[in-house]
Amino acid sequence: MSLRRQHYRILGTVQGVGFRPFVYRHATENALTGNVLNDANGVAIEVQGTPGQLAAFEDAMRNQLPPLAKVDHLSIEEHPVNRDEAQFTILESSGKQDAQVALATDKASCDDCLNDIRNPDSRYFNYPFTNCTNCGPRYTIIRDLPYDRPNTAMAGFRMCPECAREYKDPLNRRYHAQPVSCPHCGPQLSWRKSNGQPIAVTDPLLHCCTQLAKGKIIAIKGLGGYHLMCDATSDLAVDTLRRRKRRPSKPLAVMVKDRASAEGLVKGTPEEWAMLCSQERPITLMRTLDSGALAPSVAPGIDRLGLFLPYTPIHQLLLERLERPLVATSANLSGEPVITELSQLVDKLGHVVDGILDHDRPILNACDDSVVQVVGGRPQWWRLARGVAPQTERLATQAGCTTLAVGAQQKNRLALAFGQRAITSPHIGDLDNLATEGYFEHTLSQLQRIYDLKVERLVTDLHPGYGSSQWAQNLARRRELPLLQVQHHHAHILAVMAEHQYTNKVLGFAFDGTGLGDDGQMWGGEVMLADTRGYTRLHYLKPFRLIGGEQAIKHPVRVALSLMFQHYSLEEVQASGWPQKFGIKDMALKNMHLMWQRGINAPYSSSMGRLFDAMACFLQLCRETDFDGQAGMLLEAAAEQCPDREVNLLSLPASIGPIIDTAPLVHQMMTLGHSKLDTATWARAFVNAVAQMMVSLMARYPDYPVVLSGGVMMNRCLLERLQATMGEHQARWLWPERTAVNDGSIAQGQLWYALNQE
Repeated sequence: MSLRRQHYRILGTVQGVGFRPFVYRHATENALTGNVLNDANGVAIEVQGTPGQLAAFEDAMRNQLPPLAKVDHLSIEEHPVNRDEAQFTILESSGKQDAQVALATDKASCDDCLNDIRNPDSRYFNYPFTNCTNCGPRYTIIRDLPYDRPNTAMAGFRMCPECAREYKDPLNRRYHAQPVSCPHCGPQLSWRKSNGQPIAVTDPLLHCCTQLAKGKIIAIKGLGGYHLMCDATSDLAVDTLRRRKRRPSKPLAVMVKDRASAEGLVKGTPEEWAMLCSQERPITLMRTLDSGALAPSVAPGIDRLGLFLPYTPIHQLLLERLERPLVATSANLSGEPVITELSQLVDKLGHVVDGILDHDRPILNACDDSVVQVVGGRPQWWRLARGVAPQTERLATQAGCTTLAVGAQQKNRLALAFGQRAITSPHIGDLDNLATEGYFEHTLSQLQRIYDLKVERLVTDLHPGYGSSQWAQNLARRRELPLLQVQHHHAHILAVMAEHQYTNKVLGFAFDGTGLGDDGQMWGGEVMLADTRGYTRLHYLKPFRLIGGEQAIKHPVRVALSLMFQHYSLEEVQASGWPQKFGIKDMALKNMHLMWQRGINAPYSSSMGRLFDAMACFLQLCRETDFDGQAGMLLEAAAEQCPDREVNLLSLPASIGPIIDTAPLVHQMMTLGHSKLDTATWARAFVNAVAQMMVSLMARYPDYPVVLSGGVMMNRCLLERLQATMGEHQARWLWPERTAVNDGSIAQGQLWYALNQE
């Protein structure tokens, strides 16, 4: 018999996802001998058999992967035959020298495990920590590599004989599922008062359901942190949560037990339903049905609902027992990371909750819920976290040194490149407080420990005031490390290019709220010809002053007044009647005009995001904001109500020169009060004017692919209008399907810049 022996090297997400039992099953089915093991880089396989047997095995490795596996690289080498070998075995994991393995992300409960918790004859019946190799926690419980139980949050839970038998059986779906446990040996739920004191109850989950049904606010410990949950159908419960958490209007996410329940609340496209029901279980933004099923205060003034399905047995059992939708918002103070420790919860939110459904499995790595919308059948990520991050990409060539990109101030994420790997962390948050700064450092130290890394080069934003930039500059000074700086909007464009592994020139539109430009001014309405070496600023929104600096971000009325002051005298603005509509008294108006005139705390900005804010103010939608992006969301919701998608009443001309002039728009706004057209029509007209300006600029540069990035590009109306009017430019549109469109992408753009300077 002719025998051959092959050595496989498989890289990617291949640990903690049932890959070794998958290999074992196909090797034994094909009567092959050899072995498989996890090592620092991924999976190594030795297989020996006839050419036909080896061909069948290779087909399985390439085309029949486990549900959670992702192969980035597969290589096969011929090795000498070992004629003394009699069987196929699974070897113990080897160490982590020069680790390159991809970290697996947390996944929602699979159907098999859900069937187990519903089956009275199963030993997992009603057990809220049931999982297998095809589902359950991964990143949130890992402490170190290799991904084996002693290196996870399950190290303190000794398996009972039955769990140990399943864990050691290569043909069982719980083989080497590190979180495997049962009611006899695994984590347990407990009920606690708001001060953290435990209260003995027969069934903590049932007690939690009873409290939620009474309208109570409950903190529930999940995979990557605690949620604050309440009855989403109760105005009183939702209003109580808002009042206690001091979150007056920001939309709240809602969790429902299954798709059938979701269909009573929202309508969606096939792609939206597929995203909602995917094993990543992100919060999916979908159009709200006017069914009256939810409390109006869940998402006031917004026509979209952030909806998601249960992703742990705890959530599934809770919703099946309660039979109603629940608000599920992250347990944190505004701007801080999600809370993972009971002591923190009691200290910071004890006054908010009426009770706590707790458990004793530690959360080693906080991970918030991911947020996505689908536009034109394509996903657009607003927050990349649980289920989809950390993100690991294989590089085409070796990184010259271990490089850390520290991202932006808002919606911060970290990105690391080493060997042939680039890893981007889950969402960290806004670096405006000590808690988030601490989470930033914890996330970095965790990735460094897991991969045994020492940073050799740093990349930051230009802005010297960003917490991430200051941290990196301090580290660079202490350790004498090279430090690169990348302009904010260039990084936005580079992030999309990185996803597509693109290095040549693109026509990039970077529209957002703010970002420091090369000239020291605040940018945000930028059209660039960019590549991995640099950029040319082709066009930009005509700069206007932000009266009061940061105050203008929270009070869009200041931006609206600034735009009027730019084109009209103080007397003309007073006579227009707009100050009265804005609720601005005469003395305050004069003071703001003086600040504008003399440039007192009134920096210039070319921000498209601020222009959207001003338009929302003109349309009486939003005078001051409660949360980031609120004015833009309200403007989008109004535009969605306009039946005439082609309305063309406003213009934002891009002249031959670099400046995109706002004068025609402002002149039209000054006479808006005399118009009989409704708010929805004007909102749609504004969005169309922005889209038309963008399409006209694309026509001037027909040879380049198009990149759209920045927070303004989260506006669904704008994207849909562009899709309808771009024509042949659609074929050259580099769409970001795995990259956040907002500042959550900045670190990836910074890293792509650094890698391409080598």
